[in-house]
Amino acid sequence: MKITKLLLILLLTSLYSCSNIYSQSYKIDVKISDLENTDIFLGYYFGDKTYVSDTVKLDSNGKGTFSGDSLLEQGVYIVILPSKKYFDIIIGEDQEFYVETTSDDLINSLKVKGSEENESFKSFRKFMMSSNIKSAEIRKKMQGLDKNSDSLQILNDQIEALSNEVKTFWDKTIQENEGKLLGIIVNAMKNPEIPEIEIPEGIENKDSVRWFHSYNYNKNHYLDNIDFSDQRFLRTPFFHKKLETFFTKVLIQNPDTINKYIDIVALEAEKSDAVFQYVIQYLITTFQKSTIMGMDNVFVHIAEEYYITGKADWISDETMKKLKEEVAKHRFNMLGNIAQDLKMETINEEYERLHEIKSKFTLVYFFEPHCGHCKKVTPQVYKLYQDYDREDFEVFAVYTQGDKKEWLEYINEKGYEDWINVWDAYNLTNFRFFYNIYSTPTLYLLDKDKKIIAKRITAETLKSILEIKLKK
Repeated sequence: MKITKLLLILLLTSLYSCSNIYSQSYKIDVKISDLENTDIFLGYYFGDKTYVSDTVKLDSNGKGTFSGDSLLEQGVYIVILPSKKYFDIIIGEDQEFYVETTSDDLINSLKVKGSEENESFKSFRKFMMSSNIKSAEIRKKMQGLDKNSDSLQILNDQIEALSNEVKTFWDKTIQENEGKLLGIIVNAMKNPEIPEIEIPEGIENKDSVRWFHSYNYNKNHYLDNIDFSDQRFLRTPFFHKKLETFFTKVLIQNPDTINKYIDIVALEAEKSDAVFQYVIQYLITTFQKSTIMGMDNVFVHIAEEYYITGKADWISDETMKKLKEEVAKHRFNMLGNIAQDLKMETINEEYERLHEIKSKFTLVYFFEPHCGHCKKVTPQVYKLYQDYDREDFEVFAVYTQGDKKEWLEYINEKGYEDWINVWDAYNLTNFRFFYNIYSTPTLYLLDKDKKIIAKRITAETLKSILEIKLKK
């Protein structure tokens, strides 16, 4: 009986000790030695933005304490001064520690007590600041040197040595902080080291082969060190940047390629509801706003694959309705689609059908006579029209308004009678919906099969495409 009681006491003591290894509250003592009687703020990163989570007033000695009854979400946080200057701290499992610094030299003056992780984080930042300064000094010396000079080779060797030093320090930091948030962050910040390849003799365009190898390796391994199941990444300053760089710079800006990797990343992100929501929201916002031609294909893919299917269950019914309406505007006029056929009335009160035009390329040109931009673009398009034979290039010029007198007077005045002039006064063809006409001028270029190969382009871009396609 005594043994049983002793075991029970030991068990309860053990459980109590385990539960108190890390407190279930946070307490961060801060001292800014050259500030007094002023408010400072504790903020945190979330994606590409920062938010304030706590405020404290420093006393006459520059001391204050951020505290709360529950743990903070883990991540990289910032202590913000009234001057808007700030410094980063790691909020990991241990959320009770002390930091001290001065407002005029936040990083170099920083002292940490009670958090080995933040000590390591301080050392990491100071090392990187020093390395960046050294790199900038060496690169400045390299400017203007002859590419075959001995001095340039010496400086290149110094850059390589510095790079190796940085890699070694990163690996050391990761190893010493294994399992901690700092180690996970530094590891995830690493970019792929692309291995060299041997190109057999006789292969032409060796530079192209090397580029293709580098591109493929980089896109397939760029996100290797990101654990998408770990939502702590969201509260760091680099996760959003890593995601943005991958989708807008690492990948070729081709809709099919981007859609493929969206699905790959989304599958990984599904391991965490919070990460999945952030990733999908970032992607749909990015590609909905993109000014790159064809990215509406990506927007529609994300909307149909993740929102309309119900996987993105966080949006309201009203938002879903608006999203479906927006998708509908793009679905019929995406790159690669066969353009919607239009049967419209001509200036001779006959009818012309878009799909009956026999030409290698057809421009569907939506305009109105008195819009400021149309006054500049229409003459440029008309000059291109005159530069090509009709078997190569035709223009289906759609007057978007309902004033026939205005339309006819404009055509006669400008001498635009020879291309195909059409209108639809009562919008019977619903052309505004099928071609998403919300402004003029709007240009769609179709191939011989009436497939959309370019859209919403300038006259200059149209000229370049025709010169390449028709080898003029």
